[in-house]
Amino acid sequence: MRLRNTEYRLVGRWPVRLAHASGRSLDGERGLLLVPSCRKHDESPAIALSFIRVPARRDNGPAPLVVLAGGPGAPAIGSFETGFFEHVERFSEICDVVTFDQRGANSALPNLVNPAPPRYDFDAVLTREASLDVQRASARALATHWREQGVDPNDYNTIESAHDVNDLRRALGVAKINLHGASYGSHLGLTVLKQHGEHVDRAILCIVEGLDDTHKLPGNTDRHFRHLSDLARTDRNLKGEFPDLFGEIAEVLDAFEHKPRTVKFANTDARAHVGKFALQLVLGNALGSIRAIRELPGFIRELARGDLATLARRVERLMTGAGIHGMQLAMDYASGASAERSRLIEAQRIDALLGDSFNLPFPFVGDALGVNDLGDDFRAPVQSDVPTFFCAGTLDGRTPIANAEAARRGFPQSHLVVVEGATHETPTLLLDVQAAFLQGEDPEIGRLARPFAFNPYRAA
Repeated sequence: MRLRNTEYRLVGRWPVRLAHASGRSLDGERGLLLVPSCRKHDESPAIALSFIRVPARRDNGPAPLVVLAGGPGAPAIGSFETGFFEHVERFSEICDVVTFDQRGANSALPNLVNPAPPRYDFDAVLTREASLDVQRASARALATHWREQGVDPNDYNTIESAHDVNDLRRALGVAKINLHGASYGSHLGLTVLKQHGEHVDRAILCIVEGLDDTHKLPGNTDRHFRHLSDLARTDRNLKGEFPDLFGEIAEVLDAFEHKPRTVKFANTDARAHVGKFALQLVLGNALGSIRAIRELPGFIRELARGDLATLARRVERLMTGAGIHGMQLAMDYASGASAERSRLIEAQRIDALLGDSFNLPFPFVGDALGVNDLGDDFRAPVQSDVPTFFCAGTLDGRTPIANAEAARRGFPQSHLVVVEGATHETPTLLLDVQAAFLQGEDPEIGRLARPFAFNPYRAA
């Protein structure tokens, strides 16, 4: 089926019950929305988007809250029964709560799964250059596969997804919506505000990824690890055992550069040779994980004394997994980076603790994918009078507080709440404040604290 560029079709709605592991449940409805795959053309093939609406239990007045999942490509509908369930419970006390699986992922059709996961050479030490070669080959095969199916990866970008949000609003039959976006969801939320801000009443944007923040600055990552090092120095569980965690990480990385280690995988007979770059990838993958942050001092000491069991598990997941989903590859490449930011990344990566490992394979897969960069007009800061609630965490290694501070400069009616001890997450301790904000109240706080401690370290 093909749709005109201004057209959408609501195929149907049916009742569902969202069941949480706690035994609690919520009644809602599920629907199917057809939207154009590319609105730059007069007409294009239809994309099918599933959505969930949990109706307000009391009509307190706020417009429906549309929740924008992170990732890109995180399971939005699935999150309503898992990690976001408590948020849905709280927000549905005052307004409808809606989400949808974004184009290209999860229940959306087509779902751009990667038919050619990266295939690494386990007999060689993985380097940055070798990793990029493997990732490019995987991206090229992915793009060829989907184009043969009549799907253009170039249609999977944040501007088109923002138009999807507006078509969902139209299908719901409302003049305005509220937004809730975290991580990539905040990136999409900012784009919705830029493209369709007249239809947004209020916005909650957490762990903010600004429109020029997709590719992360190595300098910010270094500051994150130095902050963790400062905390480790006085942490009650570490008892003074880590006076310079940052220095210890650097020493371990240097040791792996000069003498790679061999690890055996648990689920196959394979072994891999792990050097500095693979270890940088492992550490970079944990930038937003509270569990990995709590375990970081112990993990580094394990490596220093030659205990490779934890490293083997993490490297196995890294090198034998399905790779990056096609939707994420296309979306993140299209969002891209300004020339100034790209120069900063290149200048900073040379001496940075993790180099630019946490950005790879971006921005180096565009030619293989055949996807266009959305350009600097897309990445220009958003200017909006929509009242917006920004929030950030002090332990977030992926989206630092500086991202939120920069984004809100274009929002004269905005508030920023910083949560001490929060990582790359949307903490539930903000729920009451956010619910009040949706009802028109201004937050009276600027900072909250949540206890944090590293896991106890026990020398072997």
